[in-house]
Amino acid sequence: MESDVSQEFFDAVDGGSSSPLLKIKGDSDDEGANDFSDATARQAEDKVVVDDAPSDSEDEVSETPTPQGDRYAPLFPAKPKSLTPLPLSKVPRRSNIPAPTVMPPSLIGFLRKNVGKDLSQISMPVSSNEPFSLLQRAAEVMEYSVLLDHAASASDAVERLLYVTAYALSSLSCNRVKERSIRKPFNPMLGETYELVREDLGYRFIAEKVSHRPVQLAYQADGKDWSVAQSPMPTQKFWGKSAEIVTEGKMRLTLHTTGEHFSWSNATSFLRNIIAGEKYSEPVGEMSVVNETTGQKTVSAFKAGGMFSGRSEEVVTKTLDSSGRELPLGLTGTWTTSLQMTKNGSATAPVWNAGPLVPNAPKHYGLTVFAATLNEITPIEDHKLPPTDSRLRPDQRALEDGDVDQAEEVKVKLEESQRARRREMESAGQTWNPRWFTRVDDDLVGNEGEVVWRLKSGKEGYWEERSKGNWTGVVPVFETT
Repeated sequence: MESDVSQEFFDAVDGGSSSPLLKIKGDSDDEGANDFSDATARQAEDKVVVDDAPSDSEDEVSETPTPQGDRYAPLFPAKPKSLTPLPLSKVPRRSNIPAPTVMPPSLIGFLRKNVGKDLSQISMPVSSNEPFSLLQRAAEVMEYSVLLDHAASASDAVERLLYVTAYALSSLSCNRVKERSIRKPFNPMLGETYELVREDLGYRFIAEKVSHRPVQLAYQADGKDWSVAQSPMPTQKFWGKSAEIVTEGKMRLTLHTTGEHFSWSNATSFLRNIIAGEKYSEPVGEMSVVNETTGQKTVSAFKAGGMFSGRSEEVVTKTLDSSGRELPLGLTGTWTTSLQMTKNGSATAPVWNAGPLVPNAPKHYGLTVFAATLNEITPIEDHKLPPTDSRLRPDQRALEDGDVDQAEEVKVKLEESQRARRREMESAGQTWNPRWFTRVDDDLVGNEGEVVWRLKSGKEGYWEERSKGNWTGVVPVFETT
């Protein structure tokens, strides 16, 4: 997940004399201080898989052959035997959401009001939120899934790697409207989920919040020719006027057409001018995408902006073989608008163009059209969702509808109920077990030091339960006492 999904403010702790002013850890109880383009849809239209499996068959997985030398192959998503509930008839989707009715609070004003208080125990007002959860923000990495379709169908290994790299870079573009940086998503309840089935683009996506202390999500998306997964753990550090946003947890991709495995870590981003001035987000440094099967990789460098020049948007990608020798093909462009393939430094062909924004985007949370669809309940989801899906979260829905007072009231009740559930579990000596994901053995992760979660399959799988309409073992996390 690109670090844009980590706009949540978590518990602030003193980082020490040689550390940033504040470090934001994903371990807060509260939300404390702590129409996709027609052309793209047509490109993906014939990618939809025909589900030949019986409707009551178990959604089991068949193991992708492990490429020789790929020692971390067990961490990568396997190919599902079906893409149930796909295929489906096309459904209409909205292209905007209501504009916010109130402005977000000033951070400096909030800090002044609460000087001397434990910020981890203070809940930010709901006006600081956008009407999406962190899980839905994670789903924004799927806006340009067509790039994965192109990667899976490319005959040349370097071109496949460059399409995967373009996909990794494209997810940054959801932050291109600066107003997207002035609000944060809702911190999901522990056990909250979010599904996204795009019948027009031929994929399905499921995410779950698997840990509350620290905050960690897990998700997997499957298309006909690829599967991608991540277990992101977002953190932030305050550096005076800026916040450094880091997402721990690699993205892992399997191309089922070739059996290749790719991995990358999200680019580090900075949220600028958090105290005063125009807020905006920008990636910094470098981001590497590795073909774990061949050893080839790309290195994308984000051009640094000057002290007074504002945001930098340029990015240049070079490709290296397994021995580190630079190859002729690469990418150039901006992470906000477009990327072109290059050969020996000269642009040769367009690879990616950013999708449309909602009308008057700065007045509508700075959203893309794709993002505006994420909280909508279409015929695909109607009466098909588990009671934990983010679309059903009442405070988030109230905020989208413009009822800020109701949203605030319900948000407080939901947080109180979550704390009560945790106290009950602690008194009973119990620990939380995610419903749809299982933790990968640390021995398989090796020296990566990463907590990786894998989507369950078969009778315990999300998509199998969905096909039966039988949500067993699901905690009703949106109930209040």
